[in-house]
Amino acid sequence: MSLKDTLYPSRASAGAELGRQLYGSVTQPVVVFGITPGGVEIAHNVAEALGAKFDVIVAADVDIEDEGVVGAIAENGDAFLDPDFEPGFGMLDSLNEGIDQAHRTIKTDQILFRGQRSMQSISGVDAVIVDGHATTPWRLLAAGMWVQKQSPAHVIMASPVGTLPVQERLRARRFQFVCPTIVMDPSGHPRPFGDPQDPQAVRLRSIVLARDAA
Repeated sequence: MSLKDTLYPSRASAGAELGRQLYGSVTQPVVVFGITPGGVEIAHNVAEALGAKFDVIVAADVDIEDEGVVGAIAENGDAFLDPDFEPGFGMLDSLNEGIDQAHRTIKTDQILFRGQRSMQSISGVDAVIVDGHATTPWRLLAAGMWVQKQSPAHVIMASPVGTLPVQERLRARRFQFVCPTIVMDPSGHPRPFGDPQDPQAVRLRSIVLARDAA
């Protein structure tokens, strides 16, 4: 796929455009959070565009063998599960293991992405939660529920590209969702960003940006 087939030349440009889209929706002071790992680089550029503080929310999917992703957890919050997911009695052990694995992943990633520093305070300020390519709503919803407990003035969800089902799920939960590009395919866009797509490279850049936020 050539660069002309992508939605944005790079994650940086996607973040800058998303920042412009968000400008009229926020009131300073603002903290912009990138959901790890895919939302971090974009959120960093959103924060620069808004002149806002930047931080990360460490999240992990709840993934069950033979079922796939059925929810997510953010930071030390509770698991947010797909309300349409109805596990049978025989699946409870697998579900509990999926939740435990997500908590373990978060505990490790909190050290990698944030080190020993504390998260930015959002009490009484606007919080923007950014995902990179929103093909499922669970990380955004888990992050939103966790952020709401920190007493922000207002919470806004944002992504440079998302799917129609994600938009519908977020709006059903009464979250404002700012997304310049909504695609109809539930799997999202094959290549939304023009820069390299290697997940490990994206993760490494995200860790560096998150650690520099101190």
